Parts: sequence; structure tokens; C-alpha cells
Amino acid sequence: VEWAKLKASELRDLAAREAIVVLPVAAMEQHGPHLPVMVDTLLCAEVALRTARRVAERQPIVVAPTVWSGLSEHHMPLGGTFTLDFPTMLALLRCLCRSVVRHGFRRIFLLNGHGGNRFALRVVVDELSMELGAAMATATYWEPAAGRMARILEQQPGVQHACEAETSMVLALRPELVYAARFAEARFAEPAHAVTQRGGHVWRSFAERTPTGVIGDPTVASAEKGERLLDAAAEAIAELLLDDGCWVRPTPTY
Repeated sequence: VEWAKLKASELRDLAAREAIVVLPVAAMEQHGPHLPVMVDTLLCAEVALRTARRVAERQPIVVAPTVWSGLSEHHMPLGGTFTLDFPTMLALLRCLCRSVVRHGFRRIFLLNGHGGNRFALRVVVDELSMELGAAMATATYWEPAAGRMARILEQQPGVQHACEAETSMVLALRPELVYAARFAEARFAEPAHAVTQRGGHVWRSFAERTPTGVIGDPTVASAEKGERLLDAAAEAIAELLLDDGCWVRPTPTY
């Protein structure tokens, strides 16, 4: 199910079989004092692969290489971060999706692994589905799995940042990259923000939101919990991809 490991002839066959293409879109940014900057890219790629292995039992599917940089301007003050601006992200994804469509694929799913990409990817799907004449959809991997994940987590309701959830998942995949000695200093509970509570949106730097670069509690993380979280996400995304409602081809109105 990995595009990068297949031959061109195998990919042509997948296109002829109307395979779904999953394009993971993530980030490369600071994740506090205890996690590497590759967290979002690592986790998004893993959820994509676990999802594809489930879907492949019923439907042809292939996972494209992960886009490892996203919209991370809000993390720049804390170091270690690459960021795109939105015009660059749109241009990059347009080129990648156009390549996919030119090879005969007609269903593209942008799997998001970074909170800062969420609304931008909805705009990308709206723009490119009409432009390319392809059925396109997007989701942030923890959102369809929110209920499942909440039942696994102990100290928080869902994925935050470098938190119980993300730390657990990295422990499950790459424990050698986790610096457990700094868990206690990393934990930080963000106070409720009044504007957001009232339904508004204000851009805020992460450095203004948390002194540690973390929102959440990594001290209760575990590899066992991480495995369950990854599987919960994959199960939820697989269900979404197998739903015909995900694959509505746009009808031009002009």
C-alpha cells in the first residue's frame, strides 16, 4: 500500500482499479522538551498506513509519501520548526494532486496530522476538487476517532500538543526519541480562552499559549496506550474511506 515502494506498472494497475490515494499532510515543528520535531509527520504517516491496510481488504488503496511541512507559523518562536504559507501549501498540493489525477486516479484523501492545517485543507479540497474534477476529501486523523480516543486517555479529552496522546503514540513507534526525564517540566494545562469560548477565532503564537511548547500532560503516557490510540484513529479513518458519501465527484456549474 506504499506508493514509494511500488513500481510504476503496479501504480498504473491501481489507478485502473479505481484505488483511493491517501496523501498524508503533516508538519515539522517543536513538540516541547521531550519529543522530536517529527511527531506530526511520524504519526500521520503511521495512521495512513494502518488505515490503508484495513481498507485494502475491501478496496484498492495506496498511501502517497507524506508532506512533512505544513502551516506552523504559530510554532516558529519556539524553534525547530519549518513552515509554509498558505499560497505555497495550495500550490504544492495542487501539483501533487494534479500528478495523481494525471495518472488516472480519481479519489484523493488528504489525511491531516497537524492542527494548524485543518481549515486550510478544507479550502484546498474545495478548490482542487472542482479544478481537477476529482472526488476529494480530508479529515484530521484524531477528529473522526474522538470518541474512541477519549475512552483511552486518562488526563485529557483528546489530542492536544506533545501531550498524553502524542507522547503515547511516539512511545509506541519510536521510544528511543522520547526524553522521559523531561515529562514533568513539559506538562501544561492551557487556560480556557474567552474569545474561543464565545465562538470567535484569534491567531495566537504558541509561545503566548504555553511556556513549555506543550499543551497537555505527557507524564501519564505509555506505549500500550499509544498502540490503542493509533489503532483507534486507523479504524475511524478506514470507516470514513469506505463510506461512499466520501467520494462525491464535483459537478461543474459553469
